[in-house]
Amino acid sequence: MPIVRGKQSRVVSLESAAQTEAVPAELSANPLYGVAMLKIAMELKKADARPVDELIHGVLSRMRLDEAEFRRFLEANGGLLRSIAQKRYA
Repeated sequence: MPIVRGKQSRVVSLESAAQTEAVPAELSANPLYGVAMLKIAMELKKADARPVDELIHGVLSRMRLDEAEFRRFLEANGGLLRSIAQKRYA
């Protein structure tokens, strides 16, 4: 690393930061849940979109994700998806 005069460098250890912070429960969920939310949101944006519950069931079936677990995840993290759905029906 080249030395730059007049500036101090600061090295931050990512390992120590990771050790001090616990991973939030919503981030430890199945990583495909975010993909499913995106797919559902994209379906909601279509002009001829089906009702939200049908879209959720269809996407989860195609992705082979557990619907009950996903709905629990959605309850905790579904604010954006909920706002998209509300705009569609408004």
